Amino acid sequence: MIRRPAGLPLLSIQNLETTIVTDHGIVRAVNHISFDLHKGRTLGIVGESGSGKSILSKSILKLLPKNAHVSCKSRIFFDGLELNKMSSKTLNKIRGKRIAMIFQDPMSSLNPVMTIGNQIAESWIHHFRMKKNRAQNRSVGLLKSVGIANPEQRVRQYPHQLSGGMRQRVAIAIALACEPELLIADEPTTALDVTVQADILDLLTQRQAEKNMSMILITHDLGVAAGRADDIIVMYAGRIVEQAPAGQLFSTMRMPYTHALMNSIPRLENPPHTKQNFIEGQSPDLTNLPGGCSFAPRCSRVRKRCKREEPPLSFDSRHDHLFACWYPVCGAN
Repeated sequence: MIRRPAGLPLLSIQNLETTIVTDHGIVRAVNHISFDLHKGRTLGIVGESGSGKSILSKSILKLLPKNAHVSCKSRIFFDGLELNKMSSKTLNKIRGKRIAMIFQDPMSSLNPVMTIGNQIAESWIHHFRMKKNRAQNRSVGLLKSVGIANPEQRVRQYPHQLSGGMRQRVAIAIALACEPELLIADEPTTALDVTVQADILDLLTQRQAEKNMSMILITHDLGVAAGRADDIIVMYAGRIVEQAPAGQLFSTMRMPYTHALMNSIPRLENPPHTKQNFIEGQSPDLTNLPGGCSFAPRCSRVRKRCKREEPPLSFDSRHDHLFACWYPVCGAN
């Protein structure tokens, strides 16, 4: 196991397996994943669309569609409480209050027929039985704290009246309303321009530091996780393929997939019209995974063994590093 700070983790995921039943077969969206997250730390979970990142986050809070199921052998602990064994009624006391989530698309996660103020106030009314007028008044201060100008006006508006960046700030305000111990941010900067992205990430980092909050930052972009996460998990085809402290991962990437993700990030120093790197091929069909390494059909380092045998998640104790590759990028034979 990767070395962690002393003390029990705030969140502990053990052998998480989530499957989705479809007309085309069973999708193994999350495949035997384990990790710990300690108080005040940030875990970055990185991977392409379809790698299982969002299903992993929704599995924690039982926010899955009806055709998705978490294995009875999986265990999800939060502050010593086993979440996946709780009833929905009990779990509702934790959702939004102790664990909050920011979804990818604020336009779909916000209620289009409720004012912004009412949507923020809802958390305080539900979890703390706060009077409606008081909760709505507090909404103004919370909007101001997440950088929204003219909050007195915004609380009376509806989501469609705000820009994408402002809607995302509202979603953050709702998530932070009850001062959660754990914040799950699922692609919080998707579809936002670069400047707004930086503002949103800075806001999350600032609020985390103020409250000693733990955070899971889910993204397809390693550049977003850089400098924001203490530890990084790289997912591919529902599995962890690399895991390490952030500094170690960026200095010594072992998995060719991680290396390819890093090379896909646009570089400011590149001259105009430079051809953008990308990972050739497509992610595998999760209803019919290929034998051997799932990344083998797209990997530039593939050899016969890769197609024949699935590499285990191995631990390099010298570098505090987990990776699943027969022929890693660094120290390859």
